[in-house]
Formats: sequence, structure tokens, C-alpha cells
Amino acid sequence: MHRIWPSAVVLVGLAATLAFPVLRLGVTPDLVLGVLVPGLVFEAAFALELRDLRSLVGPLAALAVPGVLISAGAVTLVLTIGTGMPPELAFVLGAITAATDPVAVVATMKRLAVPRRLRTLIEGESLLNDGTGLVLFVLALEAASKGLSVADGVVRFVAILTASVALGAAAGWVAGRAMNAASGRLARLAISVILAYGAYQAADLLGLSGIVATVVGAVILGSRMRRLGGGVNTAELDAFWTRAAVVLTVVTLLAIGFAIDVTALPAAAGAIAAGTAAVLVARAVMVYLPLALRRAAGHAEIPPGWAHVLFWSGLRGAIALAAALSLPQALPQRTQIQQIAFGIVLVTLVVQGGLAPFVIGRALRGERR
Repeated sequence: MHRIWPSAVVLVGLAATLAFPVLRLGVTPDLVLGVLVPGLVFEAAFALELRDLRSLVGPLAALAVPGVLISAGAVTLVLTIGTGMPPELAFVLGAITAATDPVAVVATMKRLAVPRRLRTLIEGESLLNDGTGLVLFVLALEAASKGLSVADGVVRFVAILTASVALGAAAGWVAGRAMNAASGRLARLAISVILAYGAYQAADLLGLSGIVATVVGAVILGSRMRRLGGGVNTAELDAFWTRAAVVLTVVTLLAIGFAIDVTALPAAAGAIAAGTAAVLVARAVMVYLPLALRRAAGHAEIPPGWAHVLFWSGLRGAIALAAALSLPQALPQRTQIQQIAFGIVLVTLVVQGGLAPFVIGRALRGERR
């Protein structure tokens, strides 16, 4: 049971909300995105090595941005045809559920004995997808409510991501300099917290991606500290953020359970099933096709069994939840979109998350033979 605890915690949250419906009112987009997610993505990104990411730049590039767009497009197509939902609203839902969730993925991977390169690939992809998915959601919402051409959307998408990376890199560099100059443990911990939440909030205020800025800043800070040393004890920061991540993960998974009204989901069961199927098919396409093409071109960085792990790691969670909660009241079919999004989150977290130890264990045993 301990190996599937993320799913179990979500189910506890669901049960608690059935008993005490008032808990649902406490889960807001600001709580999830402003308090829980920055700390979680910082901890995951801080542990990543820049040199490891560089060695996986090809697979990451193939999985990250294209994967978000493929998933959003698949959900849009299926729901437009299958339910008659207007394409612009279906695209909003597709953007909500497009990105894999670092909270669910990282929590699952930490419970399993996965190779370091595989974990780096999974965490790197999910962290990048998360930032790009939220940017796509904002643009999709603008297109549905105000109108936005495809060309303008592409330009803004690229511009936002580029500026977010630049902001995160600058913040990580400044934090690294401050860390080397700091003289005490508490000062260093404070600098890391300021980077985690400050980069996120600064990017958000500027209309950029807070997650991308935080991830880039954390990777740069962590890699710089481990490379240069300078008397800074990175083990202290690792220990602090590891403990913080456990608490934040539990609270986030409980919040997901609190926010979902399971009694309302049966009314959208057909659309939830169709949307989940679209998400899974899109995930298969975005994982297996690019990796097959790279192997055909002579770039075999990823063993075949790892592709199965990557496919099964496409859970949705806190980011989709926060995006769905933040939908404006005036948006047509808002309740239906939320119910479908919540249903997809619940299915992927509970079913995929619960079966992850079995699926991943089988895939990795096949690679060792």
C-alpha cells in the first residue's frame, strides 16, 4: 500500500469532502498555484543536474512543447466531435489537461527505484510541460473569450516562454551569488525560499510563466552550487526541501481530493471517458513516435522499456485542478468543463497512479534482462 500512497491520499481527500463538503471551499487557484506548486517544482528542479538535462535535450525537446500541443489538440478534436462542445471551449479543456503534473509524477517516481537518467527525463519533461501547459491555457481562455488568431497565439506563446526562461536564469544567477555571500544556514534557506516563490510571483506579475521561471532558476542555482561549492553545504538545502516537498505533496494531493465533487461526475461520465481516452492516445503518440523517429535517425538515448514508463507517467493533477478552478464565471459551459477536467484528473491520478508501481516495475525488469 505504501507504494501507491499518492492515490491513497487523493482518495482520503475525496472521502473527507463527502463527509465535510465545506472543505471544498478552501481549495482555490491561488492556494494551489501560489503556495503549493512553487515549492514543489523548486524542490524537483533543484535536484536536477544541468549536465544531465543537456544530455537529454533531444528527448526533452521532443516531449515537452509538442506534447502539450498534441494533447490539447486531441482532447479538442474528440470532445468537439463526440459531445458537440464548441471547438474554442474544447480547446480550453484540452489546454487544462495538456500538461503532465510534476506533483503526481515526482511523488510516484520517488517511491520507485528508477534509474537516475529516467527520473531526470520524467521530471524534466513534466516540469517543462507544466509551465507550457499553463501558458497555453491562458491563451486558450483568451481565444475563447476575446478572440485570438493562431499567428498571434504562436508569437505570444514563444515570447512568454522565452521571457520566462530569461527571468528564471537571471533569478537563479542572482540567487547563486547571494548564496555564496551568505554566512549562515538560515540565510541560505531564506534565499532558496525567496527564489522559489519570488521568481514565480515576479513572472506571474509580468504575465509570464511562473513555473518555467522557478524551474529554470532552481536548476541553475542547484547546478551552480554543486559545481562551485564555495563552502555552501547543498546537503542542508536538499534536506530542507525534501522535507518541505513531502508536506507540500500531501497537502496538494489532499486538496485535489477536497476540490473534486464526485457526486457531480456521473453526469459527465461519457465526456470524461472520451477526454481520458484522448489524453492517453495523445500521450502514446507524443512518447512513442518521437522516440521511434530518433532511434531511426541513430539517436538511441532512451531504451525501449523507458518509453513505457514515460507513457504511464502522464498523470494530471494540481495544475489541471487550479486551471479548472480559475475559469471565469462568465465562460459558457464552465461547470461542464470543470467536471470533465476533474474527472480526467481523478482517473489518471487514481488509476494510473495506483498501477504505476506494477507497470513501471515490469518495464524496468524487461530492460534488465
